[in-house]
Amino acid sequence: MKIEVPTELQFPMGGTTQLTAEAVQDFIGLARKVYSNTVDRQQIIEKFKELFAASSGDQYGRSSSLSWAESDLEHHADRASSDAPRFIAAFCDACNALKELGVAVPGHQYVNNILEKHSVPFRVSDHRLVATDDHISPPDPVIGSAESTVSRALSDAKILLGHSDSASAIDRVHTALHGYLLELCEGFVQVEQDASLPRVFKLLRRSHPALTQEGPRGSDVTKILQSFAGAIDALSTIRNQASLAHANDLLDEPEATLALNAVYTVFRYIQDCVKRHES
Repeated sequence: MKIEVPTELQFPMGGTTQLTAEAVQDFIGLARKVYSNTVDRQQIIEKFKELFAASSGDQYGRSSSLSWAESDLEHHADRASSDAPRFIAAFCDACNALKELGVAVPGHQYVNNILEKHSVPFRVSDHRLVATDDHISPPDPVIGSAESTVSRALSDAKILLGHSDSASAIDRVHTALHGYLLELCEGFVQVEQDASLPRVFKLLRRSHPALTQEGPRGSDVTKILQSFAGAIDALSTIRNQASLAHANDLLDEPEATLALNAVYTVFRYIQDCVKRHES
């Protein structure tokens, strides 16, 4: 059965999603692991080539040897990677075609594992490609804090989000942002270690050089940040009264996702400001 790609993924509003070179290599590596005692190895590679070529609108031609087929596979996969939904569908359809020939092929879970590993916002579910971009991109790992509370909390939250458990992730994301902002205070802002998240955010905005609004429309950006300050204040209440931090009734998924997206937006904005300041 071919993978169904919804119209909104075939013809997305705005630009298409492109796979990274690392993700493409993982898919190629998975294709090269497909083996059969009854089907010629080049025939297996050719099937992946054929589907990748079709997905990118390229003309398909059989290679003269296995080594050339593997080289051409790299080319066609790279060409197809500019449109992630079509690439994923092509890979799965090639596996399905080979399966009908009696070849043992990787199941959709292997595909989804690669997509999750590289934060590609799609998954294959019941022979249908679905978007999983309910959450914006998670914050970058905190450099130098591999064993810190911040990194552990972000890792925990990522696992919970992978299981569509936004409500349970709120406490961990709150802990991560709070710890990260406290780290940024060192050397710039005097703050008590038990200061609340809203207070730390307020002090950083006032005193940290990376967050000084000196660019175009600084006053308007400040208004946006003031709105997010209110969101952070609300998040602290939610964390205490509607998350697993205590015995609470949890938020429903849409509201929990809203809260997490707000925090992630602030987290990534601050990280971007720090990178800009350091450069």
